[in-house]
Amino acid sequence: MSLNDIKQADPKNSPEQEKYIFKIGLADVLRATMFGTIIAVTTDILRLPLHMPGHSSLYWMGILLIGKGLIKKFGSGITMGIVSGILAVIFGMGKEGVFVFFTYFIPGLLIDFLVPFFRYKLESIGVAAVCGALASLPKLAVNIILGIILNVPMLFLTLGLGYAAAAHAFYGIIGGVLASVIIKRLKPRLSNWD
Repeated sequence: MSLNDIKQADPKNSPEQEKYIFKIGLADVLRATMFGTIIAVTTDILRLPLHMPGHSSLYWMGILLIGKGLIKKFGSGITMGIVSGILAVIFGMGKEGVFVFFTYFIPGLLIDFLVPFFRYKLESIGVAAVCGALASLPKLAVNIILGIILNVPMLFLTLGLGYAAAAHAFYGIIGGVLASVIIKRLKPRLSNWD
């Protein structure tokens, strides 16, 4: 038995086990799936009676940013968006029917492209606040586009579009700030995370 045979027999060197989708491993895919599930379940269970546009971004964007802050690989945001979008369709969340998927998918997609510009520094309050606000605004845009396409009555949202955008950004900022605090606290405790 040669040294090459031993290396090939070692499961750590097996290329099939190393990377799955988006060049992230199975453990990271499962973690992203967990965060996507938490996003959908939390959004469905925590219906705060605030009657303000974008108030769900308070915890929604926070969980998305926590997931991205702990899984610093491209594709983790997309995975969280896909999982939470599918679960939102299954749970029957929103008035858009199956198109509610895009409300969850687009912010996850945007986070994957946005966070690398900030060098994955989501533990910084400023970076997390900016990312939370910027990821919350496409959610508003998707809601408006789907509302127009599907003829959904959106009187409250369209009465003050500037107010709605400011509210989405405000709650996204708060969610981002909360995420940065949680990421700072969690990172030292997750020694075996990578």
